[in-house]
Amino acid sequence: MNRRTVIALPLVCLTLQSHPLVSRAANVHPATTTMETAEQAKNAKVIDYGQGIDLIVKALGLNIDNIRFIKAPKATDYCQYADDKAAYASSVIIAANNGITLDKKQRFNVPMTREQFALALYEGIERTGPYPMNMMWINIGDANSFVNKDKSNNAVQALIKFGVVALEKNNFRPRALVTPSEAKAMVTKAAAFVKEHKERSNAHQQESEVTVTTTPVNAQVNTVVLSRGSKPNSGYQIAITGIDFAEGTATVRYKLSDPEPGKMYMQMMTEPKAETFVGSSYKVVLQQDK
Repeated sequence: MNRRTVIALPLVCLTLQSHPLVSRAANVHPATTTMETAEQAKNAKVIDYGQGIDLIVKALGLNIDNIRFIKAPKATDYCQYADDKAAYASSVIIAANNGITLDKKQRFNVPMTREQFALALYEGIERTGPYPMNMMWINIGDANSFVNKDKSNNAVQALIKFGVVALEKNNFRPRALVTPSEAKAMVTKAAAFVKEHKERSNAHQQESEVTVTTTPVNAQVNTVVLSRGSKPNSGYQIAITGIDFAEGTATVRYKLSDPEPGKMYMQMMTEPKAETFVGSSYKVVLQQDK
């Protein structure tokens, strides 16, 4: 009787343990599959660093047409972990030569954050500038989340003023990964901003050639005023650099200066002028210093 009981107990234990073991093993596989699917979905909704740089370069039309290289450039000349055969390789070369900051050890197969994309986009826009910008400071609620504090904050401030990005409930979400739709929207607006500004600038330049006005002070002397016409901000200036007198002609030399990239100027219509005095017997002609 006792011997039968001893033999039966292990069999009962084995039988009781077999079901939970099978059940736990069955639950492992579905959980792993779910995690893998979530990771794949996540990866499908973001862009990597290489794709981001490629988008920016192509949208802004950046190029290296005016640069002569001693040897054919490669992406690895600028970033050691770049792939010279990757689709983004040529854009890395162009970006590096157009003011877009790239770390020597940057890896291009990692997801790009909104901060990284915005900073690179701003640097690319600046290369096509300069652009006037008002001095108003915008409060970004999550500005403390910027990794590159001042540089990124200034970049996002500029992009907001350019109409390229907008805050979401006063936040920018700098550490969130940028999605393809977000990146496309940003570069589309950036390209439109650059195009519109260039068209306005070209039209304005044609309309604002330097003009000269002479007004008699007395019988012997005239006031000579050079004007650049109306300008959108205080960054445009004109200065008289000298006067050359020869055979009844006074050649008034002048120099023009335009807004510097990254600087802020008063946003108001101005008329840059420069004034000098010339004898009334001289004919005034203008000559721009290069």
